[in-house]
Amino acid sequence: MANEVVTVCLPADAHQDLRAAIEEAMAPFDLNGRHEPCQGEWDSWWLGRPGEEFDVLPGHEDDPRLVRALVDARGEPRDWTAGQCDGGPRGLLDFKGMRTRAAQLAASLDPAQARHTPYGMRQPEWVIPTDNLLTLDGAWFYVTSEPRAPQQSLDFANTYLDGLAPDVMIVRLRIHG
Repeated sequence: MANEVVTVCLPADAHQDLRAAIEEAMAPFDLNGRHEPCQGEWDSWWLGRPGEEFDVLPGHEDDPRLVRALVDARGEPRDWTAGQCDGGPRGLLDFKGMRTRAAQLAASLDPAQARHTPYGMRQPEWVIPTDNLLTLDGAWFYVTSEPRAPQQSLDFANTYLDGLAPDVMIVRLRIHG
C-alpha cells in the first residue's frame, strides 16, 4: 500500500488544530502502534499529494479553513493553482465541478491522449474518492483498491462524501504503509 491516498473526514472544528485532529483520527490505524483491533494501515503520512487536490467553489478561494500543504512529502515547496486545496469544509469543495471537468476531459481525449491521462482524472465517479476513506465515525474503507466490488465501493464513497454536512472538514493525506 505504499504511497496511497486516504480521504479523512473530520469534525467541523478540526481546522482550529488540524494536525491534532488528523493525528487523533489516524491513530487507530498506525502500523507503529498497538491499537486493537486494527493492525494498521500506515506508518507515515503527509498532508496532500500533488495531483490529488480538491477544487474550491468559486468565490471561496481565500477562506481560512481551506487546507494547503506548503511542502510535499519530500519537503519540496508546493506550487498552488488558484482554486485548489488539500481539504476544507465539505461545503467549500466543488465536487460537482470536479466531476463535470472529468467528464469533459474524457469526452475530449483521443485514445492516445487517454493512455497518458490518469484514469481518475477522466472518470467522474473516480475523481472524488481516493484509495481509502476514513469516515467521521472512524471506519476505514478501501475504495479504489477494493478487489471484490470496486463499483459498490466507489458508489459508497461518493454517496458518503456528497452527503456530509457542509461544515465537516475533509482532507487528503498521502500515506505509506
